[in-house]
Amino acid sequence: MASYEVLSNAPSSVLDGWSVVEGEAVNAADRLRAEVALERSVVAFEAQEFRAVLSVVAPQEQGDQRAPLNLVAVLDKSGSMQGEKIRLVKQTMIFMLRYLCEKDSLGIVEYGSDVKVTCPLTRCDAAGRERLKAAVEKIQISGQTNLSGGLLKGLELHKEVARLAGSPKQTVQVGNLYRLLPDDEAAARAANGEHYGRIEEPPIGCPRVHEWTVAVRFNKPEDEALVQKVVFELHETFRDPIVEVQQPPFQLTRLGWGTFEVMITLHMKDGRELKVDHMLSFDQAETFRPVLLPLTGSASWGAAASSAAASVASSVGLGSFWNLCTNSAERAEEMPEDRAARLAAGLDPDAVVRSTFLFTDGHANCGITESGAICSATLAMLDELSSCKSTISTFGFGQDHRAEMLQRIADAGEGSYSHVQSEDQIAECFGEALGGLLSTTHQNVSLKLELAPGVQFDRAFTTFPVEPTQDGVKVELGDLFAEERRDVLISLRLPAAQNEALQALGRLTASGFSVVQTRSEQELKPLMLERRAQVPETPGHPQVERHWNRHLTHDALERGRTAADRRRPSGSWMRRSRRWANHRWSSTAMPPLWVSWAICTTAGPTCRPARPTSRSARRRWRCATRCTRSNVKPMALR
Repeated sequence: MASYEVLSNAPSSVLDGWSVVEGEAVNAADRLRAEVALERSVVAFEAQEFRAVLSVVAPQEQGDQRAPLNLVAVLDKSGSMQGEKIRLVKQTMIFMLRYLCEKDSLGIVEYGSDVKVTCPLTRCDAAGRERLKAAVEKIQISGQTNLSGGLLKGLELHKEVARLAGSPKQTVQVGNLYRLLPDDEAAARAANGEHYGRIEEPPIGCPRVHEWTVAVRFNKPEDEALVQKVVFELHETFRDPIVEVQQPPFQLTRLGWGTFEVMITLHMKDGRELKVDHMLSFDQAETFRPVLLPLTGSASWGAAASSAAASVASSVGLGSFWNLCTNSAERAEEMPEDRAARLAAGLDPDAVVRSTFLFTDGHANCGITESGAICSATLAMLDELSSCKSTISTFGFGQDHRAEMLQRIADAGEGSYSHVQSEDQIAECFGEALGGLLSTTHQNVSLKLELAPGVQFDRAFTTFPVEPTQDGVKVELGDLFAEERRDVLISLRLPAAQNEALQALGRLTASGFSVVQTRSEQELKPLMLERRAQVPETPGHPQVERHWNRHLTHDALERGRTAADRRRPSGSWMRRSRRWANHRWSSTAMPPLWVSWAICTTAGPTCRPARPTSRSARRRWRCATRCTRSNVKPMALR
C-alpha cells in the first residue's frame, strides 16, 4: 500500500489548524515518488529569498512487466537513398523486429515523391512479424524526397489503434462513505474499546472519530453475480489488515483516525482476479468513481486481463488547502466519455508508449523542404494528436545526410538523433532510442507546487514548460524511464515571521500515468521549515547548492557566448581585414592589428591588443579600439 497521512486538530498545530503525521511508506519502490530538498531547514524571521529542489523519481523496472509500444517507422525510399543507404535501412528494420514482442505494434510508412502506408499498426506476434518483414524487403527506390509528407503521415498513423481480441468491460463504482462521529458517540465507543487497531491508543492528537465504509457497487445484478468474493487490504496498523467479504453487498465498515489507500481484489467465479485501488476520502459523505473492469471475461482474454484493471479518474470534492495537504484523495479528473468508450473496448490510450522513427538522409526536395517549416508542421500535428502524442527520433544514413535538420526534428519531437554509418553501428544507434522506449514507466509526469498564503513563487530554473496556477506553478516533465530522476530548482519569497514556529511553505504533488500498472499515480510532499530569531551559520543542502552552482556556471557561459557572438566579426570581414592588415603593415615590425584583434575577440570580450608605442601606430590603435567598442569597421574597410 501507499504512504498515508494522518489528520490531526491538535491545539499546538501551526498549520492552519492541521498538523501532518507522516506514515511509513509501503511498497513505495514500485510507485512514482516525490522528493523535496530545502536550502535550509531553519531560517530567520526576516523576509527573504529561499531556494529548493523539487524532484520526481520513477520506480525500478518490475521484471518483464512493461507497457506496450506503438512504433511507426517512416522510411525514405527516394533516389538519394540508393545503394548502401537503403540496405542499411532494411537491416535496421530487421534488427528492430527482434526486440518487439507480441504486445507491441509496428506501423510502416514509406515515401518518395508520394507517401504510402505500407503496414498499418500491426501486432508483432509471429504472423505479424512475417508480414512486416516481407513489407520491408519489398521496398524499392523511387521518386524524390517528400520528407514532410512521410513524417506527417507517420504521426497520423498513431491515431489508429491495433485491434485487440478481448472482452468488453463493465462499469463498477468504487469509493467510500464517510461520517464524522459526534464527540459523545466517539467518547462512548472509545470507552467500550470499540476499535480495529493493533494498538489500544491512537497517536497523540489523532482520535478515532472517522467512520468509513469502502464499497464496490455494481450497475447490474448480473454483473454482481459474477463475483465470488471481494478482498479488502487495509493499512498494516489495523488488527486485521486483510478482510474477505463473501457475499453482497461487497463493502467494509471501519472506524479509524486517518486516510490511506485500500487495495481491492475481486475474485471472479471463473477464477480470474481483478485489482483496483481506492484512496479513502474524508472530504464529503460519499466519494465514488467509475472504474471499467472485464467482469464477463473471455477465452481469448485469459488471465492477462486480470492484471489490466485500470483505476480511472476520481470526482472527489476538494476541501481546504491544508485538508488537501494531509489527504491524498485528490486524483485525476473525472473520466471523459470518449475515453470511457475506448476503455470499454479494452483500449486504454494512456497505457501505451508511442514513438515515431524517421529513417532518411534528410535531402528534402519535395513538399515542405525548409527545416523550420517542417518543424512547425510537426509541432502542429503533435498538438492534434492530443492523448495519442508521439515522440520522434531521427536516424541519418550516409555521410552526406543533413544532420542539422534531423537534430531539429528530433528536438521538436522530444526524441534523439543518431547517425547510422555502418551495419556494425545499428545496435549502438538504436540501443538508446529503442531501449528507452521499452523501459518507460510513466507518462505525462508533472510536478505541481501549491503555496501557502504569504509565500510567493519567484522563478523556476528549468527548460521544462512552467505553467502558473492560481496558488503556485505546474511543471510538465514528459515521460520517465525506469529509475529516472528529474530535478527542478526553484526560488521562493518567504514572508517575515513574528514567532519561533514551524512554517508551512506549501505542498508538492508529483503525478503521472503508470503505463505498467495502467493507473494514475500521485504522491504529495509537504514543504515545511522552522523560523527562529537567531540562526547559526550552516552549509546549505548539498543538492540545492549543487543545482544552484550549475545554474550560475551555465548562466555565465551563456552570457559569455552571447557577448562573444555580438563582437565576433563575420568570416568575409575577417578575410578582408586580414588582407588589408597584411598589406598596410607589411613594412613595419608591428604584427597585423586586425588579425590580433580578431584572435583576441574569439577568446573573450575582455581581451585587447597591447597599446603600441609609436605615434602613428597609436593613432591606428585608437581608431581600431573605437571601432571595436562600437562594433564599426574602420574607415579603410568601408
